[in-house]
Amino acid sequence: MSQAEDLFCPWCQTEIVWDPEIGPETSCPHCYNDLGDYRSIQLTVKQTGQSIQFDEDEDEEYDDMDEAELEAMDDEYEEGVQRLLDHQEEAPECTSCQSFMLLAGTRTSPDSFVPFVHQAIKKPLLSASHASQVYVCPSCFKVEHVLAEKDRVAMIELLKQHGKA
Repeated sequence: MSQAEDLFCPWCQTEIVWDPEIGPETSCPHCYNDLGDYRSIQLTVKQTGQSIQFDEDEDEEYDDMDEAELEAMDDEYEEGVQRLLDHQEEAPECTSCQSFMLLAGTRTSPDSFVPFVHQAIKKPLLSASHASQVYVCPSCFKVEHVLAEKDRVAMIELLKQHGKA
């Protein structure tokens, strides 16, 4: 493995900086997946009527592109992500790679959610129709849910009332 090949983790797309004295990392320090060719395959989608061809070299799609074009694509992606983050009120960190996450939407609780009623407060912490905000990580594409603001405030108020008693 050469230093030039292992600058980014193929799993979470996080840059990997390693100490030249120790040598290259064997696993990603961010997502802990193995680095190198282990568990990596290259697939080519065939058109109808064509036979399947396996390419053991680099992806042909990027062979024709020079390094400047690839870097420009990366820069445009990062710029697009940053512009969205600049307009978000909250941007939680991804629990896998610590990148800031993008708000993807709001999700209401499914019909199958049955709130638990705590005996101490005689009320559920969340209503049956609570909502959560859905965030997606632009680096590793992990999806996470966070309780929506209205439901957070309601839960806080309920617990504060219980604390006074």
